This record gives sequence, structure tokens and C-alpha cells, in this order.
Amino acid sequence: MLYKRVLSGLLFLPIFYLFTWKLPPVYFLALVMAAAVLGQYEFYRMAQARGIRPNALFGSALGALVVLDAYHPLFHSSGAFLLAACLIAIMVVRLFSRRPVEGAIEDVSATVMGILYVALLFGFQVSIRTGTDGRQWLVFLYFIIWASDIGAYAIGVSFGKHRLYEKISPKKSIEGLIGALIASAGMALLCQWWFLPSIGTGAVVGIALVLAVVGTIGDLVESLFKRAAEIKDSGTIIPGHGGILDRMDSMLFAAPVLYYYLRMR
Repeated sequence: MLYKRVLSGLLFLPIFYLFTWKLPPVYFLALVMAAAVLGQYEFYRMAQARGIRPNALFGSALGALVVLDAYHPLFHSSGAFLLAACLIAIMVVRLFSRRPVEGAIEDVSATVMGILYVALLFGFQVSIRTGTDGRQWLVFLYFIIWASDIGAYAIGVSFGKHRLYEKISPKKSIEGLIGALIASAGMALLCQWWFLPSIGTGAVVGIALVLAVVGTIGDLVESLFKRAAEIKDSGTIIPGHGGILDRMDSMLFAAPVLYYYLRMR
């Protein structure tokens, strides 16, 4: 399992470098839209495992529009307009569908949740990429989350004795979280030296620690959904990692935090 995780990570690195650093932002948009559609499919699959029938096709199409709106606003108003339009459209489609009345609340809720949890949160990566110094901050985000995952895994496996939140994730430990924080701080200093020299040491380490904690919460939230659906992985598309949500769960929570941090600087 470990060698599969390492191999898939090494194969992803050149793709990540190409789409985030070398190509124009529109190519990264296309990559994120594809990932969001796959992620929504995985989420809807979890809902279906609970007997819920979300409108997966329609929800994924609307989710793609939400990600596109993060790159270039589709309407001359806030993103709330598009989200409201999506909500109304989903309810109207369910209203006139041939499905029985029973389960309508669950079906609509799961369809909307797929857009909010997956597409909306994925879109913040696009917003970071199109912002000031977008390439640098996007790479920073990925490096911090990767370092956090590696630190948590390495320290947790070797020294983990105290469970972090056993009800949701029995394997996660407090020692692993400490390892994640240490690895994230070290990666932040490396990123500062490499491509963020204008950012103060306190600021770069501080935001890295926040991202590591928020990313851990994102990981636990996805574990909550998987436990509710009684499945081990959200998908099988990434060898050694599982599905898109298994790989991006931390990123979904960390990206909005970094985006609003950058806006408030």
C-alpha cells in the first residue's frame, strides 16, 4: 500500500507542476473542474449507499458552473446568486421528477450538499490561483497539506498511542497531529526561503499551522461521511489513496482559509 501511495504521488508531481506553475490559469481551472465532477460523483455514491437518491448528473453539472464562477464570475453579482439559482433549480427539478414524494428532502439535501461540499470548496483553489502571486500561494497550500499528511503518517505510525478522535478515525493520534504541525512548520520555512521571501517567518509559519489543523478537520469530516456510508474509500481512481475526496479532503477545508487570509492581508 505504501509503495502505491509513493508511486502515485511521484506520478502526480509533474502534472501538478505543469498545471499550477507553467500553464495559464485556465488549464488549472479545467483540472479542478474535472476533479470536482469526480469528487461529486464519489459524494453522491456515498449518499446512495444510505438509500438517498441525489440527482447526480444535474448536481455535477451545476457544480462545474460553480467552479467556473470562481475563475470568472458568470453574473455581475456575488457568488450567492449562482448558489441560490442552483438551489432553486434542484428543487424545481425534483418537484417535477417522476420519483415518489417520499425522500424528497433527503434527495434535494444530498444534491445541494454535493455542490457546497465539493464544487464550492474546490473552487477556492481556482480563486487562489487567479489572485496575486497565485502560483506561489497555490504551491504553498499543496506543499503544506502534503507535509502535514506525511508528518501525521510518519509520527502517528511510529509513536501514536493517544487517539485523536476514535469515534470517527481510530487510526489518527494526537502524536500524529503533532507530527503534522511540525512538518507543516518546516515546510513553511522551506517555502519562504524558496519562493515566498517577502512573507515574514511568523506569518508563514502561523498560516501553515492553521492550514494543518483545518486540513485535519477536513480529513475527519470526510471520514465521518464514509463511516455513515459504511465504505472504506470514497473511490479507487488514485492507487494507494482511494478516491478524489480521499486525497483532497484536507485541501477542501484548507483552501478557503488560505483564500480569505490572503484577502485580509
